[in-house]
This record gives sequence, C-alpha cells and structure tokens, in this order.
Amino acid sequence: MTDMTERRFDIAGLTAPSALSSLTIRAMELADLPCLLEMIRDLQTVTKDQLQLDADALIDLLYASSPWARIMVAERNGVLIGYTALVGGLQLSPVDRAMQMHHLYVRPDYRGEGVARALTQAARAVAHHLGCGTLSVGILSTSETAKAAYRAVGFERPSLRSPHYEMALA
Repeated sequence: MTDMTERRFDIAGLTAPSALSSLTIRAMELADLPCLLEMIRDLQTVTKDQLQLDADALIDLLYASSPWARIMVAERNGVLIGYTALVGGLQLSPVDRAMQMHHLYVRPDYRGEGVARALTQAARAVAHHLGCGTLSVGILSTSETAKAAYRAVGFERPSLRSPHYEMALA
C-alpha cells in the first residue's frame, strides 16, 4: 500500500487546461501547517465551527499510527490555495465504509478556477483507495452557495431533510 503522504493526484481533464496547468494536489506536509491553519481559521468564520485546533492537535490527528484524518492541499506555484480535510467513518460492515469531506476550502482569489473540483477528485481517489463506498459532506442548511458548489462537483442530496450530500464511489 502506498503511503498517502507521498501521493500526488492527476487532475488532468477536470477543467480547462489553462486554469489548472500549474495546480498540484497533494497530501499535506508538515511545512504546510502555518498556511493550512490560516485557511482553516478563515473557513471557520463562515462555518462558525468551534474548533480549538492548533499545530500540535493537527499533527496528532494526521500523523498518528492510524491517522484519524487526512488533508489534501491545492498548491499553485509553491503557494497553498486550498485544502480538503477527510475523516473516515463506518457502520461496522466493510461494505459501509465511508469518508466524510469535513472541509473544502479555496482561497477567495482562486475560486471559480476548478480548484474545488480538483480537490474533490483527489478526495474521491483517497476514499476509493481506502475501500470506501461513499464520500459525503455536511453543509449548513442556509448556505445556498455551498449547496450549489457541492452539486457542481458531483455530490447529491439523498433527501430534502438530509444535512449531508453524498457521492457513490463505485
């Protein structure tokens, strides 16, 4: 099994070549921590998450012997411009393994360029590699922008009352 910290993801064909020509999607590295924490804090202003996350807590989540979370980052010309945080889940049955995309964030200056789509594609690849059948994301019920963005990258809402959007990975 390939170590996920060494994986890079092919994003060719996801959007117009010029928009993604210099974009790399890769697993987060320790050197990314300061920039990543800045993006997490920026997203918290929108989601109102009450996370008390610092560098030490994030390292514990990501680098344990059995990692609880995985973070993929989008990088353009050496600058981090977005990320997605993935957390695994299951229903005590191998066929019910699932991955939740806990965060999907793109810096405002880079939105609309296919970065979220590329991050979602990488999240799908990680979840599929780990044997998951679905990838899901929870959203605020009042966020029409988030709802439209998640539908645009392939998520579907299983029911009108569901606070989650899902996509099958099979």
